[in-house]
Amino acid sequence: METFYDLIPSQLNIYMLVKFSFHKQIVQIPASFAVDWDIDFELLNRALNIEIERNDSMRLRFKKVDGEIKQYFLPSYRMEHVRVLHFKTRQEQEDFFTADAKTPVRFLKDETYRIYFFTAADGKKGVYFNCSHLAVDALGMMVMFLDLVGVYRALAGQGEMPKPLYKYEDYIVSELKKAKDEKKLEKGKAFYQEYFAKGGEPFYAGVHGIELLNKERKKTGNPDLHVTKAAYAPYNSHSETLDIGIDKETGERIFDFCRQNNVAPESLFTFAMRTYCSAINERTEDVFYNLMCSKRITYKDMQTGGCMAQTLQVRTIIPETATFTDGLNEIFKVRTQLFRQLSFPFIYARGMLMKMYGHSATQGVAAFMFSWLPMPVDMMPDAKLDFETYNLGAYFNPLYAICYPDPLTGGIMMHYMYRDKIVTEADVRRLHDNMCRIILQGIDNPDRTVASLMDEVE
Repeated sequence: METFYDLIPSQLNIYMLVKFSFHKQIVQIPASFAVDWDIDFELLNRALNIEIERNDSMRLRFKKVDGEIKQYFLPSYRMEHVRVLHFKTRQEQEDFFTADAKTPVRFLKDETYRIYFFTAADGKKGVYFNCSHLAVDALGMMVMFLDLVGVYRALAGQGEMPKPLYKYEDYIVSELKKAKDEKKLEKGKAFYQEYFAKGGEPFYAGVHGIELLNKERKKTGNPDLHVTKAAYAPYNSHSETLDIGIDKETGERIFDFCRQNNVAPESLFTFAMRTYCSAINERTEDVFYNLMCSKRITYKDMQTGGCMAQTLQVRTIIPETATFTDGLNEIFKVRTQLFRQLSFPFIYARGMLMKMYGHSATQGVAAFMFSWLPMPVDMMPDAKLDFETYNLGAYFNPLYAICYPDPLTGGIMMHYMYRDKIVTEADVRRLHDNMCRIILQGIDNPDRTVASLMDEVE
């Protein structure tokens, strides 16, 4: 008999998108991994079924019980014949996987993922996953892929079987227990009350500039309006994607700076993005963005599948007199404060912000969403790994930037997904170019002021 569990806070964070979107595919993660190995697909299919046994998040299913969504684990499950695709061109591959990415994973109809094996036009062989975000996050997908590779190699006689993964079910039990800790909830509530109040009502400083907000100011007759409904309206959610690479030499400069100064890459990139948004939005000191991070902190977490994602609402108030270093320190301080509240559910914090300033569900203050994906490129030194993620066709943020070390080029890849009725391709390219310029100018001279960095925004 199945044991049913409530959704944990990370999953409630994701499930909220189902409630407020007409486009249900935004609760899934599509990605492909290809390597320059001569893979035996029959052996890979055997490895996949062993992985399903090892990784209980691949046996996670969802259903509604008395009107509430619940989750449970299948005791066993097999995929007997995974479809193998052979692509003649890169475009054919892109078109097929993009079409699949835009097709909802029916997580309430016993489908938590779709998997294909494939041979790419350049001869690489790989696997494509399209997983319900309720069952897996980006790092959970990395756990799944790397463990699958380890199992395949063991079956092929190329090493020992990887150590067993930890159970996602145990993590769910632990998170549900934390969610009932009233003392922790009250502590989190007190923190966010003070956090959101500091500086008054947050300001929407979109990557597209001030025009959208100014139109609403004129329409409502309120010149002090801080947020816009249009940027987050469900009917504007159609999305496009743009991938822009940062070359290896520049990537090495960025990573060297991060290592030498103990700076997280996501802090460096988000500082540059928020500084650009400030420059094109009346040079506001107050820029608000969402940071999608993983709650995987311990070694055990890193060896566990499933979804441990958490959206953090990052508010950065940085004066123009601050230096590049000051700005990075401020972001570090805010991130540290927010990470201490990781157990406080995002939906509670968002509800507090809406109530405090009278915002509706379709009024967002976040200029963008950002994710740093630490691709473990050094864990497969004997392979050229080609990693891609795909356009969902609709999204709830005006722009989502996914940044990761590019295992193919040795540089950095920026994957942008944006609402094309709000943000244009030209907006994204200007954001990217100015972001890179701000980063490199700051690396060369950390004492440069925010004002001087904004003065050179193009």
